[in-house]
Amino acid sequence: MKRLLIAAATCWVATVSWAADNVAVAVYANDPALKKFEKAVQARMEEILSDSGLQPLDEAKAKQLRDNWADLADPSHLITAEEIAAKAGQFEVKRIYRVSFNADASMPLGLYHSAAAQLQLRIIDKDAQVKSSQSAPMGTKGFAASDAATPEAAIVNALQRAVDSVGEAAGLKVLSPVTARVVPINLEAVAALPAGAEALGGAAAASRPVAAGWEAAAPLMAERWKREETSCQATSPDGGYGVVGTYAWSVDRLARDNARKYGGYLHLVDVKGKKPVTQLTLHELGNRGAGENGSSAAIACSFLGSWRYLIAASGNRLACWDVERGRETCNVPISYTPEKATLRVLQAGSERFVELQSDRGRSAFKITTSGR
Repeated sequence: MKRLLIAAATCWVATVSWAADNVAVAVYANDPALKKFEKAVQARMEEILSDSGLQPLDEAKAKQLRDNWADLADPSHLITAEEIAAKAGQFEVKRIYRVSFNADASMPLGLYHSAAAQLQLRIIDKDAQVKSSQSAPMGTKGFAASDAATPEAAIVNALQRAVDSVGEAAGLKVLSPVTARVVPINLEAVAALPAGAEALGGAAAASRPVAAGWEAAAPLMAERWKREETSCQATSPDGGYGVVGTYAWSVDRLARDNARKYGGYLHLVDVKGKKPVTQLTLHELGNRGAGENGSSAAIACSFLGSWRYLIAASGNRLACWDVERGRETCNVPISYTPEKATLRVLQAGSERFVELQSDRGRSAFKITTSGR
């Protein structure tokens, strides 16, 4: 009999604990056009709450609570403890997680869809105490946008990542973070540019004013036996970022022949803030690899239609980077070892191209989204 009483008490305690951990999730799209994404946000939010040891209401009860509480959709509505008791008391929830969101998708370079999302979270307890947070800004350096072949896939991925961001800010456990979907940019050699190809963005982009002096923020090596010198520079079409390409060299004073080593780097700079952002490597300072017969310096650099994508040429290769992720996405060998060059980004209809003009030859490439 004593064992039965203990078992019953244990079950009662477990039931009370389970009820105390009940929570409700209510999701609202700020734009009616995004309403179809509410279920994706709800599912991800409930997954994180479950991982955090909480028990979200089942789908039917969550819908009933939301449908019977019209004022919950209004973020400016002042919720009282009495209203919570009247509208949510039957569900015995400890907290209500009210989520609202925005999202939009664009087509960088006209090749794929890229989405950014912003999510706001209000956590309302049974006493009407409210804690608010919002997801980190997406589509900026450090928190990349989500890329995909369709706008729907890109938006869903962006929203799931925004839920993770706001969940972490609220102290919830995000056991398996959703990673950003990536569409890598690549270059495909073509015999010639198509007729009618013109500079991407036209004259307006070329004449956009840019704050002067930003290039001084690039942290070039300036030691006695190890230095960098500027060999190319460019600014993004929106004027937000600039890149300084360099010719790097070092002298080994301990070597019998004072052996020199060479390299080339790209320094990304925040133009408005005049501060360094990141450094990318075109050629590591050191001995050249097999087939690297041309200059290791960055002899030409440019942006591929937006600040997100950077392209640079040395005397033996042409390379692309996804700036947001600091990831190299293309590597095309150059065999004619140019010493001086310029890069142009062009458009012909819906297609985008890069032209490398140098003192020793000219090459044209189509920008594609094929993997490496």
